[in-house]
Amino acid sequence: MTLIDRPWTRVRKPVPIPAVYTVTDLQQMADVDFAELVRSHLVPRDQSPAGREAWDRFWKSLRENDQLANRTYDVLDDFLDTTEDALSSGDLDDAGTTRATKFRQQCEMSWKRIDRDRQRGALAWAGNAAKFPPHARRVIATLVGAIARHRSAVLRDEGKPTRTDAELWDTMHQLGLDPRDHPPLDEES
Repeated sequence: MTLIDRPWTRVRKPVPIPAVYTVTDLQQMADVDFAELVRSHLVPRDQSPAGREAWDRFWKSLRENDQLANRTYDVLDDFLDTTEDALSSGDLDDAGTTRATKFRQQCEMSWKRIDRDRQRGALAWAGNAAKFPPHARRVIATLVGAIARHRSAVLRDEGKPTRTDAELWDTMHQLGLDPRDHPPLDEES
């Protein structure tokens, strides 16, 4: 389901960045409300130092929390798919095409904004896996994180793995994606 039918259209009433918010506040927003907030702030609206600081803080919050980063990727992905479909359809007039093309660029820049500094996160330690496209890195990092958390929980609660658990964990090692096989990035520098 598309979150916003024509996301490239001008935002007449931008959703303000809350003066005070927590990560939980952003996580608990309804999907459409969150999408409208992101859409309203793909680019800084207020160029004053306070406005720019609020915008930077908002995007930092989205980037640094895995759940919010994933949610933002999903919103941007939806925006990009919807916009690409409209551009491909040929149904937009010249002004609509120009606006949709510009909006697509803003979404792509926002995607990179979320990716920035995350490369030193989940997959930076994983060698060649860090070279995959952003969407693939996100999927791989999510799966590796889930398997690693599963391993920790099983070892904590059960003490030793079942044969199936061990096979799953060995797969991370075989693919060069087991976090235990890589030193922390700070130790490499």
